[in-house]
Amino acid sequence: MRFGIFAALWAGCVGSCLAFQLADQTNQAPVQRPVPIPAPNARPALSSAPRILPTPVNNPYTPPYPTLVFDAESKQYDARPGERIASFTFNLTNVWTNEVRIDQVHPSCGCTTAKLPPVPWHIPPGGTGQVQADVNLAGKPPGLTVKMLTFYTSVGNRIVTLKVNIPRAGTSPVALTPDQRKAAMAQAASDAQAIFRGDCAKCHVDRGAKSYGQDLYAADCGICHESSHRDTGVPDLHALKHPTDLDYWKAMIAFGKPHTMMPGFATAQGGPLNDEQINSLASYLNRTISHNFSSTVMTNAANSPLLPDHELTR
Repeated sequence: MRFGIFAALWAGCVGSCLAFQLADQTNQAPVQRPVPIPAPNARPALSSAPRILPTPVNNPYTPPYPTLVFDAESKQYDARPGERIASFTFNLTNVWTNEVRIDQVHPSCGCTTAKLPPVPWHIPPGGTGQVQADVNLAGKPPGLTVKMLTFYTSVGNRIVTLKVNIPRAGTSPVALTPDQRKAAMAQAASDAQAIFRGDCAKCHVDRGAKSYGQDLYAADCGICHESSHRDTGVPDLHALKHPTDLDYWKAMIAFGKPHTMMPGFATAQGGPLNDEQINSLASYLNRTISHNFSSTVMTNAANSPLLPDHELTR
């Protein structure tokens, strides 16, 4: 009996001690465990090599009206057999009210060179100038060779095209003797439409049969007006003394000029050109020559942006 009472008292004491110990642990503040800090992201090492920047392209804003005008944007040269150099001359005019600056001229390949005043070339309002270009024909195959000159200017990049027709070996274009040329001029003076018939048609009809705009000018107009053998009765279109406009060029091309060697190129007059070709040629002449005159004479070309010839005819 006594042993049971003693066991019960011992168990109660032990239980009380355990209870007090648990209560004391419960009242203590929770243990703060350290939070692991992640390592910072590795950064790539900086390269010591210099950064290569793209080469700037000189292509500033181009005003939506004529500024720097060339006498032709494309010219063609018919080389003679064995000829080594094809030479071109481009005349340019600043028709703007501000100065135009040409910074540099780049040919499309090493066989083409250009001669011009030292750059930067400052062209004042109304100022003119010339650029000589040569194409080395050595090693070139027969047929049409096309090269380009890119003008980097203060009013945008401009491109002119140089075309050289290289004949096959053993062939040569028909060249008129001085007497033959004199006889041809006399015939043209009495009958201007005669250049569209017979052997004359090979040059005055066939060459521009499928051409428009500036290419048509080179084929049908430049053969006379740009020729180094130009007769005194054939005017230099870039040196006209009177204003012109689109209607003037259309009428002149279609109907010619009576009592002169200028024929009518319209098919209705016996010429080789249809209405679309006449419109494209007149538009080209209007925007490259008409606005070279006094600024008081405004034409539709001077009030409109430079558009391709095929757009001007639509």
